[in-house]
Amino acid sequence: MYTILRRYFSRFLLALLLLLTLFPFYLLVINSFKSQTEIIKNPFNFAARWQFANYAKALPQVIRPMLNSFLVTVFVILITTAVSMLASYAFVRYKNFRGRTVLYYGIIALLMIPGFVMLIPQFIQITRLHLYDTFAGLIFPPAAYQVAMGTFLIRSSMESISKSLFEAAYIEGAGDMQILLKIVLPLSTPILSTVTIMTGLNVWNNYIWPLVASSGTATQQIAVALTKLVVSVTDGNGVLFAGYIIASLPLIILFCFASKYFVAGLTQGAVKG
Repeated sequence: MYTILRRYFSRFLLALLLLLTLFPFYLLVINSFKSQTEIIKNPFNFAARWQFANYAKALPQVIRPMLNSFLVTVFVILITTAVSMLASYAFVRYKNFRGRTVLYYGIIALLMIPGFVMLIPQFIQITRLHLYDTFAGLIFPPAAYQVAMGTFLIRSSMESISKSLFEAAYIEGAGDMQILLKIVLPLSTPILSTVTIMTGLNVWNNYIWPLVASSGTATQQIAVALTKLVVSVTDGNGVLFAGYIIASLPLIILFCFASKYFVAGLTQGAVKG
């Protein structure tokens, strides 16, 4: 009897947590189809008259910043995964080179440094390199910061790969690049998906660095653009909510396609087998 009650209580608790998690999204969606007056009068129910014009007004204001953010996010992901993969392979395969431990812990130490601490030094650096208000200035500093987490996760996962695979490949005459591309890379797909999603989320939602590192509309990122949406008094928050939903669609699509590998990658990186 106690076991049955505990099981039902656990299910009830999970259902309650799910409801509390999804309720804000429900409010966001239904209020994105309302006028400001209806949002104030009736924020919890469906719209009496669906305002699809809210999306038509929000889309032109967010489409260019979304493309800019997509470009920056893709390049940051590519740089992060490539550098993290190469660094992790070096740490796993070459365990006797001098300074290996100091170098690894130096990279991991970046995880303990808040991004705000590096904000001013990074701004001074990109300004002196004439990268202010450029895509390069928006890409390289976040990529350098994300490499630390990527190296930590990929190295932990790579440690679980059987050493006999490396030894067999060396006997067959394969070089390091062949081993990396043909053996390690296919086996590291789950953790690479995890790093991709985590990096994509961090870069897409990053507000402080794009606000500091750019000022023009040519390189404006979506997180900054959402704070500058132009709406009328009648439209009010409906257009803002519509903009938020449009801006979140790429992340939702990314997670839907890679969620399976994301969970597998977290488990693979946390457990050494």
